Amino acid sequence: MDQFLKKIRFYFHILFDRETPWYVKLLLGLGLVYLIYPLDIIPDQIPFLGLMDDLTIGTFLIALAIRLVPSKILDKVQRKIF
Repeated sequence: MDQFLKKIRFYFHILFDRETPWYVKLLLGLGLVYLIYPLDIIPDQIPFLGLMDDLTIGTFLIALAIRLVPSKILDKVQRKIF
């Protein structure tokens, strides 16, 4: 549970860092909102597929955003969190 909370803090520090490019903030924000927001492309009532779209789309957006973050920002935030 401690690692999960550290990851969430990591994402939010990147999201609110002034040096983070706007397109990274957009992708990361969309990914986090998609995981939290109750409306989905595929409703959660459909067994298996309903939850899989949350995991695939949300995780893809977050992973893409993290890959686009400049390394100096990643280093700064990692030193702060971990």
